[in-house]
Amino acid sequence: MQTKLLLLSISFISLFMIFSSAYSEDDFYYARSNLKVIKGNKITWVNWQSTRTLVHVGTKLKVVKNGKKATLENVETGKSYTLDIGNSDAIFLEKFVSKKQVSIDHYPEDIQRNIKKTTAKIGMTKEQVYISMGPPSWAGDKTHSMTYEQIMAEDLWVHKRKRFGKNIGVSFDPISGKVDRTEGIWGK
Repeated sequence: MQTKLLLLSISFISLFMIFSSAYSEDDFYYARSNLKVIKGNKITWVNWQSTRTLVHVGTKLKVVKNGKKATLENVETGKSYTLDIGNSDAIFLEKFVSKKQVSIDHYPEDIQRNIKKTTAKIGMTKEQVYISMGPPSWAGDKTHSMTYEQIMAEDLWVHKRKRFGKNIGVSFDPISGKVDRTEGIWGK
């Protein structure tokens, strides 16, 4: 009887350790930007301006990396999404998520509105545009192999709007770092 009780206790402790290590705080991130969702649960690099489903900036996510793909689970809702991170190196995942909580509350109301509409407007900073629209597909080069910092160093970003449509161009003044021109944005 004592042997069965001891085995049961060891089993319980082992399961507890497995589950608590499987969900360590190290696996939690926050959406660095608004992430566009297509086809039910796929997060896309394409900035579909008509996409109604978003993972909003600042959403707490449990992240599991698997090669060039990652699964992002919304901690609050339990909904899971897949994401092609472009490379198996975790550094590229950080284009989409951050260990640091991202908030837009400190921005003026008009900037917050633009971010919620996932659009870029003249006068916004690079950080604000990135939060609003996510990583561009081109910034001096294709961004699949670029880090967040490398993207932020460029002054011309191109976001894909859709597969066969006009792309979205955002130009930043090299001195101020603010948007000085946009092309292809609906409802300018």
